[in-house]
Amino acid sequence: MKALTPAAILVAIGSMVAAGMLWSRNQALLAEIAALRTQGETLQEQVESTAKTATADANQARTQAEAQTRELMKLRGDVSQLRSGGAQELQQLRAENAALKREAAHGGAVRTITGLDQVRNAEQGHFPRESWSFAGYKSPENALVSAIWSMREGDPKTYFNSLTPEEQARLGKQWESKSEAEIASKHQSDVSKITSMQILDRQPVSDDEMTMSVYIGGVDRTEKVRMQRVEGEWKFGGYIREPPK
Repeated sequence: MKALTPAAILVAIGSMVAAGMLWSRNQALLAEIAALRTQGETLQEQVESTAKTATADANQARTQAEAQTRELMKLRGDVSQLRSGGAQELQQLRAENAALKREAAHGGAVRTITGLDQVRNAEQGHFPRESWSFAGYKSPENALVSAIWSMREGDPKTYFNSLTPEEQARLGKQWESKSEAEIASKHQSDVSKITSMQILDRQPVSDDEMTMSVYIGGVDRTEKVRMQRVEGEWKFGGYIREPPK
């Protein structure tokens, strides 16, 4: 076997050293790549977690906003009902006060109708003239009494508010050339001979509409009327007339 020359030995040693250094460098690069991959996976997990948290926060904020909106709408509805109910109570108190003044002026000759009397009258469907008052619009009967009371009192505005939109439009055209005083005078004249109203029959047409047969005492006449519920309140829809033969 031929002995290696010193130069060959040096070359061989240099090659081995270079190979070792290259292997070490490759190992370092592999370790660096593995570390970078681990960091990338960690960053991706953080991004996904942040996105999930942001989505959850957005959903929670939207849910809270929707709940606050519903609560606000409910509060507005409650305020509207309170305002409506307060106005009706105020008008009813004014009517009762006017009745008391008339009673005092007549030396107590006009009998004051108590709340119990009104309930009994409503249950029986019988409303004598002295019991008429502003009864609000919670029922068809109340709406009808409120309408005829406003005619007796010469109060066209309240009468107009007691009507359905269709009846308001119809009467609005008839009232264009008349003053409020003229309308009030005609209303009082129209009901001056009426002594009572009695509801003889009720016929539901739908959940928001009813027809009633009403006997009008004093003039001995029976009329059929239409009552409709408008935005939660019952209103007078006018007389139902048979078509001419």
